[in-house]
Amino acid sequence: SELRPGMIVGADNAAQYVKYLPAAARFAIAHGLRMRITPPRRIEWSEGFQRATEKYSPQVELDSEDHIKNYIAGMPYPLINITDPKAAVKIAYNWHLGPVMPDDFSLQPWSSNGYKADPQNAQQITADSNADYQCEQFDFLRFAHRTDVDPRPTLGSNPNGVEWKAKCNRWTADATGQGTNEGAGIWIRYVAPTHPDEFYGFDELTRRIRRIGSMDGYPNEFCRGCHQPYWAYALPKTERYSYRLLGTTAILACMASANEPAGIAQSESGYALTEEPFELRNAYIVEMTERYPEGPSGLRTIIYIDSEIYLWLAAEFYNGAEETAVAMPLWRMRPSSEGGNLFDLAGDFYVPTGNANFFRSLIPARVTFKQLINAGTLSAGDFLPEKMVR
Repeated sequence: SELRPGMIVGADNAAQYVKYLPAAARFAIAHGLRMRITPPRRIEWSEGFQRATEKYSPQVELDSEDHIKNYIAGMPYPLINITDPKAAVKIAYNWHLGPVMPDDFSLQPWSSNGYKADPQNAQQITADSNADYQCEQFDFLRFAHRTDVDPRPTLGSNPNGVEWKAKCNRWTADATGQGTNEGAGIWIRYVAPTHPDEFYGFDELTRRIRRIGSMDGYPNEFCRGCHQPYWAYALPKTERYSYRLLGTTAILACMASANEPAGIAQSESGYALTEEPFELRNAYIVEMTERYPEGPSGLRTIIYIDSEIYLWLAAEFYNGAEETAVAMPLWRMRPSSEGGNLFDLAGDFYVPTGNANFFRSLIPARVTFKQLINAGTLSAGDFLPEKMVR
């Protein structure tokens, strides 16, 4: 059967269109999600990102280690030839440095929320609050590669070569759903390919700040679900992984959600999955494995990356041959002040295997939240570790 604009893909007809459905979408549809098919369209980057691409992309290269060279801002590789032996790593850099990356971003709160379906009624959804973890506010500020908020392309002189900083204020629960003493945390990513990330954590009991150098393997088994925001705004360090292009495919994706939060809403009897617009997109299928595993590692991830704007559209996580989880984002487009579009993560489905009828959603359907992109209200001073001490 062919997909036609205006039709609804739901539990009653999903089997006819399974070749277009990510694994996480099949789970969501079985639990009540409905896809309203919209015509495919060309999606414009923001005007600032487009200008930066035209200005800087001709000078971008890969060195002998497949590390990016001479990159300033914009899309590193606007033209991809899939026969290029370096196509996979170029696609990965486009994904990691593409138009979804904001110059600044705030989300209140930042959380990963557990939900479960009634085994007797797949569309009866209730909150599993014991599986929640969140902090009150997540802030992100880009120091390099800026395209939409002045100063561009670099924030100040940036002598330490910072790529971005991210901060969470007041963790209310950790990745086990338990309370935590981690009052706040700041992550720092550096531009240099081999420079480790840094983390500063503030312990509310001891009133002390701890500093950790970190090159954590990621996605990782411990907190893959809680890392969903990073897959949108603060992606894993490209150079930590090897990439292999497995092919291309047509896939249904939510590029312009009708709601925010998207995909799940409160109902009279609990929660219900909602109807959202989906369109058929062309995607690269890229396998991602740890380049420098510390000890034996069978972790690998298959990412479906949009071939036009390089947002990720679906993911499958493996430990060896075993599939351990699947995920699907729901994107929202909003106009950029200078023209074109910005993108934010309006919702997602993260479905671990081996836990029947359980899933996670990044965006909290059961609390009020606020999301700001490229508001220009954050500064470097907001990310000083000593400011975590209140």
